[in-house]
Amino acid sequence: MTLRSRSLRAPFLALLALAASAAATGCDAGFEGSRTDNAAPETELAVRSADLRDDLGDRRLVSTVDVAWSGTDPDGVVLAYEVRAYAVGDGLPAPDPEHGWGRTARRDSTILLPIPLGFDTADVAVEVRSIDDDEAKDPTPARTVFPIRNSNPTFRLVDAEAPPDSTWPVISFSFASGDPDGEANLLAVELALNDTLSGWTRIDPTTTFLTLVAQDPRATGTTGAQLYLGRGFSNSGVTLPGLQLDGENVLYLRAVDQAGATSPTLRYPALDEDEQPLGSFYVRRVTSDVLLVNDYRSSGDDLVLGVARQSLAVHGTADYDEWDLSATPQSSSSPSFSDALPATQEPTLRQTLALWNRIYWVSNAVTNRVSGNNFPRAAGVLDLFFEEGGRLLLHSPVSFPQSEDEAQGNPAVDVLPLAGLVEFPDGVRALRAGTGTPVRPVSEVPGTGRTLPPLQTSRLLTSALPYEPGPDDIVLYRLAFYENNTPSNAWEGSEVVASIRADQRVAFFALPLFSGPNPLFAPADGSSEGVPEALAVLLDGLDFPTSATLALR
Repeated sequence: MTLRSRSLRAPFLALLALAASAAATGCDAGFEGSRTDNAAPETELAVRSADLRDDLGDRRLVSTVDVAWSGTDPDGVVLAYEVRAYAVGDGLPAPDPEHGWGRTARRDSTILLPIPLGFDTADVAVEVRSIDDDEAKDPTPARTVFPIRNSNPTFRLVDAEAPPDSTWPVISFSFASGDPDGEANLLAVELALNDTLSGWTRIDPTTTFLTLVAQDPRATGTTGAQLYLGRGFSNSGVTLPGLQLDGENVLYLRAVDQAGATSPTLRYPALDEDEQPLGSFYVRRVTSDVLLVNDYRSSGDDLVLGVARQSLAVHGTADYDEWDLSATPQSSSSPSFSDALPATQEPTLRQTLALWNRIYWVSNAVTNRVSGNNFPRAAGVLDLFFEEGGRLLLHSPVSFPQSEDEAQGNPAVDVLPLAGLVEFPDGVRALRAGTGTPVRPVSEVPGTGRTLPPLQTSRLLTSALPYEPGPDDIVLYRLAFYENNTPSNAWEGSEVVASIRADQRVAFFALPLFSGPNPLFAPADGSSEGVPEALAVLLDGLDFPTSATLALR
């Protein structure tokens, strides 16, 4: 036998489930006479000492040990073995002779030796007896006593998947627990929300991911937190009390083993040496069915968001939540998602987006790359949002992918009312539109009885690109471009800069609004309706809620 700690191969607790070979039955070969009485088999353990306490002195083994054995039968064959382990010592009763055996055909196993609850050491006897082809059992099982100690389990959070400092009421944690005595020695992972005095909630020790979802995301003050397990978002049926909305929270976690020993309790957020939180766990409440997302990670986001807010006001949507994704810098050399996004798409971002049924998403970069762009990351998990009747307005200029790899598999393209980006023929490096170029309405916005109001460029336009609509997409705006810097070289490709899906789930508005502080578009001659009014008609077509009559109608 090798006396060392190692990963569990065949825990003793699993021996009860091992199938044994069927016992051989005697057969009649046609001979006459009386059968000799069957002799019982004999059993030996690989370790020859009957009591390792004498051999190890003050040293003790971890509670997971490798054990090997063998058996012989003088008048037949050994078909199976039975194994059991139990604590011995003063005041501990010996087990019934036929209690606790587990049958196996194996001749070795890695066994988790039992330690009485609340103890950190124990002396454990391991017994093995052979079984022959007549089901006779060794009446004197082989036996060795192992002195063992229990080691405390370990627990850690996966920092890369920690929630943002400020989060909506869908919060996920990724973690890992372990045990030096073997994974089978783990009993549970325990957690408590904001209060450990009221007790701990236990979950399966194999769990490595959990999500807390507010029972009432719009509650004022506290609400329950429903507990979901795994990345498959399995409802545990448990609700933790005391989730604070629009307030700070604390989550406590630890691992516990079969002997009742626990890992150090982990607090999230952790405390520094002065007992001050090292971070924040602030949970925002949902206040509306409408979400305005500021994903404009470039200068001028305040101007663009001002137009978005004005459009909502013109439409009559007075109440909405705002989610600011703009603070995380974006660069071509080091693309990164916003720190305000959940670290995990599935299930956290998917469930978060489904908290609302109307989303107005303002961005400056959607089609140029997948890595680091927030909307493509969200687009890949918008299915639940749409299944529950959600509708979306995306306002972002079109830009070309920065590489062939970035052009492949952008989930935003699957969601938006476009089939793809235009392609420049040889010699074309850019598209331009001169001052006063009309932005021409094409089709009515479904459900409104209106086209978008006509616009015109108010200065030279160098930052816009058209796109190719899908066959079922409804084109709403066209804009004529010329190639490079030559107004006489008219662009003959697509002129589409706004469209809506025929099912009215998604609208796309691809006009950039500002060059520095200067507006790029104005109402067409004789019109008083500009970009905010055009966006308001799109909001109307997407059935954004309104608390007042649409000002344009």
